[in-house]
Amino acid sequence: MNETRVQRVLRECGPTAFPGVYDTLSAKIAERVGFPMAFISGYSVAATYIGEPDLGLLTQTEMIDRARRICGSVLIPILVDADTGYGNPLNVYRTVQELIAAGAAGCFLEDQVWPKRCGHMRGKRVVDRDEYIHKIRAAVEARAERDFFIVARTDALAVAGIERWLFVFD
Repeated sequence: MNETRVQRVLRECGPTAFPGVYDTLSAKIAERVGFPMAFISGYSVAATYIGEPDLGLLTQTEMIDRARRICGSVLIPILVDADTGYGNPLNVYRTVQELIAAGAAGCFLEDQVWPKRCGHMRGKRVVDRDEYIHKIRAAVEARAERDFFIVARTDALAVAGIERWLFVFD
């Protein structure tokens, strides 16, 4: 697979901070002030679109519509908060396909139980490791060889502590 837009930014800039955006204006501001990329924040979209916290209330189609508008308004790569993929691995596959069609440069895919909670809130629960691996595989399969960066984000550390998180390195 060729280098993605996100990989190119990381190679050229090294570790970098990039802002969360929630509409076309905030994305244009991020681009204009010189950020090399941005991400669509699920919390910010929930707050500005429906006036509610990030508790899994936004639908897949609402986030994809917002992504399509934002990605079409700027030239910098945009990562999208895809929550848990909005269901099982089949839903994850469709979500990735739709985000690619919307022009997204990649997505964050979480391992929480649905309905999810904002990563900063208490009361989060994570799915079984094998279930999450199936979702990541579905996202990778949907991406195929296209320019799309997948961030596998876990809340296992906050939920279960460092011991459960360390299984990755065993």
